[in-house]
Amino acid sequence: MQGKNSLKVIVMTQKDKFFIPHNIALASQVCEIQEVVIVNCKSALENKTKDYLKWFGFFQCFKMGLKSIKRTLQGVIDKIFRYKLYKGECSIKHTSRVIGAKYKEISNSNSEEFVEYIRQMSPDLIISYSAPQILKPELLTIPKHGIINVHGSLLPDYRGCLPSFWYLFNEEQVGGASVHYMSERIDDGGIIKQGEIDIRDCKTMMSLIAKTKKLGGQLMVEAITDISNDNVVVKPNNAKDGRYFTWPTQEEAKLFRKKGKSLI
Repeated sequence: MQGKNSLKVIVMTQKDKFFIPHNIALASQVCEIQEVVIVNCKSALENKTKDYLKWFGFFQCFKMGLKSIKRTLQGVIDKIFRYKLYKGECSIKHTSRVIGAKYKEISNSNSEEFVEYIRQMSPDLIISYSAPQILKPELLTIPKHGIINVHGSLLPDYRGCLPSFWYLFNEEQVGGASVHYMSERIDDGGIIKQGEIDIRDCKTMMSLIAKTKKLGGQLMVEAITDISNDNVVVKPNNAKDGRYFTWPTQEEAKLFRKKGKSLI
């Protein structure tokens, strides 16, 4: 692992108990994370419960609920033992405590209040792990080195919502992750780092997400390091060269299940 550099960084993301906490901890080894900001808006996955029930059915969502409860209990035990068991990686809030970063929850990334708050913080870089809102120029232009995001696909292909669903739906054999600069358009901006992985063994979204999140976390560390060393090589991210996917319809989710794919 590379040594920590002097970049002052803010993390923007959404609630997650399984993958993002580890990636934040990983990034903290190569930069100074000042604050972790959770964006809890309508499009955040934690607010899509009704949609998940519609797409995957009660049994799959019940299994996911049990897995989430188990992770929450692990987090409680981890806190009791001063984060010696799971290193605070059972929740983003716990990870923030372990790495010594402030923690904040907001509902609108583009509000005047939040934009002014970030301006006062004056970060060198903002990194996004699946932050669920499109950002406007007022925020995008504040950090010296911009805002970068990790997306679970090989951009410019599979831009948009739930790339893990669509990779499995289309029975792809290769997936990947990309770290790119953010702009006012979804999954737009030049690509800084990119990697691909074999996904032929993935039959569930969770198994695929585990692979792409692990890869994405590693790529983010490399991107932060390159930015710090002024060694960034940007690849074009031309939307016309790839496909954009929205949230699945109920019929598409039904076909997904018929193909033998599942959430967990």
